Amino acid sequence: MPNARGSRQRDSIEPLLEGWRRERPDLDPWPLAILGRIQRLSHHLLRDAETWLKPLGLSWESFSLIVTLRRSGAPFALKPTDLYKESLLSSGAITNRIDRVERMGLVTRHKDPDDRRGVIVRLTAKGRSLADRAIKTHFDAMAKILSALKPAERKQVAGLLEKLLRSIETAETREPRRRQDKARLKRRRRLS
Repeated sequence: MPNARGSRQRDSIEPLLEGWRRERPDLDPWPLAILGRIQRLSHHLLRDAETWLKPLGLSWESFSLIVTLRRSGAPFALKPTDLYKESLLSSGAITNRIDRVERMGLVTRHKDPDDRRGVIVRLTAKGRSLADRAIKTHFDAMAKILSALKPAERKQVAGLLEKLLRSIETAETREPRRRQDKARLKRRRRLS
């Protein structure tokens, strides 16, 4: 985007690309042009989200947990493993995150009727109300951030990111299968 003088404003990744082009002209740094920007965007967005969620008394983790339960629909309840799979949270310390929002009165734990050792985490009325306010705040803030993009550009960027994410996720699901197939083949050879 041009600045007041008419020259294009640079982002924080462009100097990195220039440095690699200068220092290693034998390499094409194009992957950094994409993935470096995605990483920087993620950092900025998480930091900004913490800022707009703080007045609601939420961290990114507590927000993600309660809006995941809200999005699941009535009865707004999931097993901890499903909470992890359906949210934008990492699997580490999911129990601590549930503990935290339970202390806030936003969720309750119930015995899982299908698994005597398992639990179900259910959103409380207070949690549902806060989740509804928080997701509106979040969507409004994200829309403001993305307002530099025209509607057609938004659709294009979303489509390209979907394509990239799908290719990465597909590769991740294929890799464990390849390892299993190699292990089976190795066992067969030993038995032969």
